[in-house]
Amino acid sequence: MWGFRRTQSAEESALFSHQLRRALREPGCPICRLVRESEERWIWTLLYEFTGDPEIHALLARSLGLCAPHADLMRKVVEGRRLMTPSGVARLYETVVKALEGELRQGRLRGNAKKPECPLCTYAKNTAERQAYFLAQLLSTREWRKEYEASDGLCWPHVRQVLAQAPREVQEWLTQDFAGRLERLRRNLSELQRKQRYDVPEPVTPEEADSWREALWRLGGMAFEGLLVEDD
Repeated sequence: MWGFRRTQSAEESALFSHQLRRALREPGCPICRLVRESEERWIWTLLYEFTGDPEIHALLARSLGLCAPHADLMRKVVEGRRLMTPSGVARLYETVVKALEGELRQGRLRGNAKKPECPLCTYAKNTAERQAYFLAQLLSTREWRKEYEASDGLCWPHVRQVLAQAPREVQEWLTQDFAGRLERLRRNLSELQRKQRYDVPEPVTPEEADSWREALWRLGGMAFEGLLVEDD
């Protein structure tokens, strides 16, 4: 549930390939999507199976719970999934509150001391690294390059992560692909501005109309409003 290792079994490699292929066929950055799905499943698993685990309680006590974005995602999971009640959150966060109360009583205020990272942030980083690693290897083949070219492609943060783990040939190919996507995006952004002037009668194309949204996720990564993982 928690770690990342590059050495995988054939079954695990097949699973990662399946996940990436599916995500490439969805809108937006496939790694952003897979990371978000993994975050939702992490929360579901935590609340369904690990609310009594002493190690998990200790981990959350050290980090003082989840960061704000992941705490909000936990709220969405609890409110949006069947068979999920807030009692699991209450059980975990009772420990967190007690830990902070104990620090206050003992005068051990953290002040500017850096607290441990949100455990779900750590897990999400590991997930992104894993998916970037596998995509970097898969893009060595013509089949996967065609799949990638037909997709919306990666956001810049995840392009950089794939490039850091890719063979030289894949680095060159992916850099060229991303440059081409940026060039198309720049043209669409320019045309959107031009066509929205009062003296230009030309209609805005769907690609141009959506270009400003693409620019936001292409450069900074994707955010998702609702839950991506459906109830089983």
